[in-house]
Amino acid sequence: MGVARLSKLTIISPRSEYEDVVRALAKFEDFHPVEAAAQNFDPAVQELTVRVVRLFAQADQATKDLDLQLMPGQIDIVFRGVKVQKSEFAAGTWKELLGSAEAMLSPIAEKVKSQKALLQKAAKEETDAQVLKDALEAFSGFSWGLGGLSDLRLLRGIVSTVATERVDEFRKSLPGAIFLSQAISKEQSLVLVVVEKADEAKLDKTLKVLELKPLVIPEGFSQNPAEAYREVSARLEAAKGDRLKAEEAMAAIREKDGSELLAVRELSEAAREMLDDARVSGGMKRLATISGYIPAQREAEANEAFGRWVVHYEPVRGHGEAEKAPTLVVNRSGLNIFQPITNEQGIPGGVEVDPTPIVSFVFPIFFGMMFGDVGHGLLLAGFMLFVRQRSFGTIRQWANIFLVAGLSAIVFGVIFGEFFELSLYDFVPIPASVEIIRRAAGAVDTFNFLPTPFAGVNLVLVTSFLIGIAHLTTALALDIYQGVKEGDRTELLLEKIPVLTMYLSGVGYGLAFIGVGFSFNVFKSDLPNQLLGIPNNLLGGVSLAILLPSMLVLFLGKSAAIAAGKLEGSALVALSEGGLEVFERISQFMSNTISYVRLAVMLLVHAALLLIINLMQPWNNPVYIAPWLVLNLLILAFEAFIVYVQDLRLHLYEFFTKFYGGTGVPFRKILPDRARIRIKWT
Repeated sequence: MGVARLSKLTIISPRSEYEDVVRALAKFEDFHPVEAAAQNFDPAVQELTVRVVRLFAQADQATKDLDLQLMPGQIDIVFRGVKVQKSEFAAGTWKELLGSAEAMLSPIAEKVKSQKALLQKAAKEETDAQVLKDALEAFSGFSWGLGGLSDLRLLRGIVSTVATERVDEFRKSLPGAIFLSQAISKEQSLVLVVVEKADEAKLDKTLKVLELKPLVIPEGFSQNPAEAYREVSARLEAAKGDRLKAEEAMAAIREKDGSELLAVRELSEAAREMLDDARVSGGMKRLATISGYIPAQREAEANEAFGRWVVHYEPVRGHGEAEKAPTLVVNRSGLNIFQPITNEQGIPGGVEVDPTPIVSFVFPIFFGMMFGDVGHGLLLAGFMLFVRQRSFGTIRQWANIFLVAGLSAIVFGVIFGEFFELSLYDFVPIPASVEIIRRAAGAVDTFNFLPTPFAGVNLVLVTSFLIGIAHLTTALALDIYQGVKEGDRTELLLEKIPVLTMYLSGVGYGLAFIGVGFSFNVFKSDLPNQLLGIPNNLLGGVSLAILLPSMLVLFLGKSAAIAAGKLEGSALVALSEGGLEVFERISQFMSNTISYVRLAVMLLVHAALLLIINLMQPWNNPVYIAPWLVLNLLILAFEAFIVYVQDLRLHLYEFFTKFYGGTGVPFRKILPDRARIRIKWT
């Protein structure tokens, strides 16, 4: 449970058998290859790598041509029930596996390539026809030919469309020309210009300056604009038909062969990643070597898988930076549900403890406390159960998290006696253990006649503070535990232990401070503390006796160690840093502890919102049933998200920052996980 022990495995084989080693690694899978500088590429594996890169390129191009989604969208998966089909590839060697994939891909890729060419041709013809049609549309009503203008000997004539506002400018630029114009729209006019051959250069210059182009009907069409327009329209319709036919053919390929194409693409992508790692096989000519990390508990299986070659194991005793070993996190079923929460901060690195078991216990408690309502908890859990049944992968992981959170909300709803902010006791004979809203007859607020709320607020607030103290203490204790594992006694004695004792004694002094009526003189009262039952003067005295030395150690400890030669650096700098650290720790501890009051605040916000919408009393007026349901669903969605964010914040910013860096490198299987394929090695 937690971070698994790893062993470093080195396999040495004759180079002629290295392809078999790579096959065995693909079957074993749990092998994190050590990054090595590119030395010798094994020829056989390099050939496979080139082959699989080519295969991936073909499959990827065909996938793009068909506009296939690599994975269905979340909406499709959850609400439309789209399933990902799995394809099985059986082979005895890598060559057989790639040959099978190539045989599957080849006919599909050819069909896609052929239909794409037809589609591109039809699309181009349609575009060209549309452009020409748009050009001819303005004067499609004119039934005279343009060819005669080019046959004149002494004159030069052109027909062009001109912006109506520029027609006069065009006319004035050619004062000796025959100039006829006719408006064909509000913005455009059709202009006929005829000049003498001697003025041809002037006409061309004017056209260039005004950015005008003569109307030219391409060869193959009638030079009569009206007839050409009809011919182009017919060609456009034919091109549209060809395009639609090609698109239907592409859609048919996508429907029939899309799943197989995506399977080949995933296979080639996974094989490409693996072979790219495996082709680096050491610098020896006759022998090939590859090294990587495996779970220590699988050494016996590794012996069976690679026993025909020379294998060497090195135990990984730590995850130090020099070794750069990956981290394999293995938690029992149920605890691993909350692994994504830990992963938000990163993978455990070095000697870091995996906090997932603690998160799996605390995270749903925090969520349930802030969202305690049986009705909303049932809706959330029911919806997440639906999502869980219809999803996989990451979506399923998060559905599991919110499913457990919904169940926790139900439990706390029973504790608080809340059912859509109505009394749970009205539906089932279960009295509230902690009544946050008093619903006794006649107990009303003078403001808007609301039921008197917050009868159990003090208890909830105090509980939230105590939970925060326990949560932060756990984090600081884990920091000490990791310090013991690191073996750095100096940091342990001068920082980690004093920080914990400073926090706990500070909490004790704070309780005594409150117990004596918010006075810094905690010795003036021997009355028992309301929370702990210990006399306030004793509690305050013991707390100060621990608090002051702890602060002094943080303040002076490192500078004294430097002066004694135990540490390197400047004693003056260490002294100033120690003072800043004491001040920072005091403010940090106060803000961190107060931050947990959000556990109570979010619960009260939830209650207040539902109290407001319950003023509609839909059980007395059917007209309000629909809006009451809609508002409940909106509050459910909005608050579930907000409560999740607050819960996550308490872990990432208050808890993890005390001991957890998340600097580890995740363990990576040599053959990546697949969603669409299964490989059966025969």
